[in-house]
Amino acid sequence: MNKSKRIGFWSGIMVLLILMICPVPEGMQPEALKALGVALLMAIWWVSECIPIYATAFVPIALFPLLGILDASTTTENYGHNYVLMLLGGFFLAKSIELSGLHKRVALYIISKLGTSRRRIILSFMIATAFLSLWIANVAVVLLMLPIALAIVDKEEENKERNPKFGLALMLAIAYAASVGGTGSLIGTPPNMVFAGVFAKTFPDLPEIDFLEWMKLGTPIVIILLPIIWIYIIKYFKISGNFAGSKEVINEEIIAIGKLSKMEKRVFIVFLFTAIGWIFRRDIDLDGFIIPGWSSLLGIADYVHDSTVAIISAVLLFAIPSGNKVASKKPTMLLDWKSASKVPWGVVMIVGGGYAIADSFNHTGLATFLGSKLSFISNYPVIIILVIVILLMIFITEINSNTATANIFLPVLAAMAVAGQINPLLLMIPATFACSFSFMLPSGTGTNAVIFGSNRVTIAEMAKCGLGLNFLCVILLTMLMYMYVLPVLSL
Repeated sequence: MNKSKRIGFWSGIMVLLILMICPVPEGMQPEALKALGVALLMAIWWVSECIPIYATAFVPIALFPLLGILDASTTTENYGHNYVLMLLGGFFLAKSIELSGLHKRVALYIISKLGTSRRRIILSFMIATAFLSLWIANVAVVLLMLPIALAIVDKEEENKERNPKFGLALMLAIAYAASVGGTGSLIGTPPNMVFAGVFAKTFPDLPEIDFLEWMKLGTPIVIILLPIIWIYIIKYFKISGNFAGSKEVINEEIIAIGKLSKMEKRVFIVFLFTAIGWIFRRDIDLDGFIIPGWSSLLGIADYVHDSTVAIISAVLLFAIPSGNKVASKKPTMLLDWKSASKVPWGVVMIVGGGYAIADSFNHTGLATFLGSKLSFISNYPVIIILVIVILLMIFITEINSNTATANIFLPVLAAMAVAGQINPLLLMIPATFACSFSFMLPSGTGTNAVIFGSNRVTIAEMAKCGLGLNFLCVILLTMLMYMYVLPVLSL
C-alpha cells in the first residue's frame, strides 16, 4: 500500500471514530451519526482506493450490526436485492453473448455498412459500441472493440496520407460511445441499477422505474447525444479524408468469424426472450390504449420483477446445449459455470453496498436530517437545480468510480428531495445520467480506463478533449432533462 492509499485508509477510519465520539447534533439520532460516519469512511476509501473498491462495498456488512445501525439480516438483504440479481442475470447473458461471438458479429456488421471514410469509421464504431452497451457491460464492449480498432489504426499508420490524430480520435470515440450507450438501458451501466434500487427502497409507495420506463428516458438521449459527440470529436481532431485500408481489416475479421453458428442462434433467441420479457412485463399505456403485460395476463403482476426474467434467462443459458462439440474450446452449454464465474461479481456487490447505504440513511433518519439541512435547494428554479446537480456529478465522477459516486450521492439527493417537497426523480434521474458523462480522466469510468490502458491515449490528451465535452454535456443534459425527461415524468 503506497503513501496516498495509507493516508486514505487511516483518514476514513479517523473520520468514523471522530463522528462516533462527537456530540450528536440536535434533531439527529445517534445511529444516524454512525451511519454518516460509515458512509464517509466508504466514500474516502472509494476515492483513495486504499483497498479494492469492491471490498469497500462489504463494509456495511461488517460495521452496521457492530455499531447498531442495522441488524445483520436487514443489511445483507441489500446484497440480494431484486436489482442486484437483475444486474447479475444481465452479466450472465452478456457473458454468453461474448462466448458465442454474437456481439462481434453485430459490431462488424454495423461497421461494414457505414463506409470507409475516416469520419464514417469513427461513427460506425460509435454506433456499434453504443448499441452493444445497451445490453452488455460497457467496459466489456470496449474490450471487444479495442483490438478491431487497433488493427484499423495500424493500417492507418501505414498510409502515406495518414492523419496523425485519427487513432487518438477513434480510441476516445469508443470510450465515450460506450459510456453514453450504457445509459440507454437499465442494465447498460451500474449507476442505472444503483438508481433503480435506491429509488425503490427509499420510495416504495411510488411506481418503480422498470426496464421499459428507463428505456423511454435513456434511449432517446443516446440517439440525440451520440451524433453530437461524434461531431465534436471529428471537429476537435480535424478528421477528414478517405481510408481504404479499413475495409480490408473489417473483411478479414468477418471472414475469420465464419457463418452464424448454432450457439449464436440459440443465444440470440434467449436474448430476444429476455428483452421481450423485460419490455412487456407490465401493462403499456399508449395514450389510453392498454397493451396488457404478460404478468397481468398470468395474474402474477405483484409477484414478479425484471429480476425474475433475468434469472429465468440465466437458468436457460445453463440448461440449453450450445451445439458445440465436446472437444471445442467453447462450452457445450450456452453458459457454463467456469465462464459465469468470470462475470464482474465485484460490480454487483458495489451496487448492493450502495443499497445498504441507502437503507441505513432511511432506517436511522439520516436521510430526513440531511434533507432538512439541504432543503433550500427547492427554492431555486428547476433549470438551476439541474445545472448544479449535473455539473457536480460529472466532475465528482472524474476522481471517483461512477458506481461509487452514485452510491454516495443518490441517497443524499433522495433525502434532499423529500425535505424540499419536490419529486425525487427531479434530482436522482439527472444525477444518474451525469455519472456516466465524465470524459476527462481514466479514473471516472471503466471505459476511459480501458482506452487509457491501450497506451494509445495519454491523460493530457484525454483531459483536453474531455474537458470541453464535459461542459458541452452539462449544457446538453440540462436541456434534455428540462425539455424531454421531466415532461415525460410529469415533473
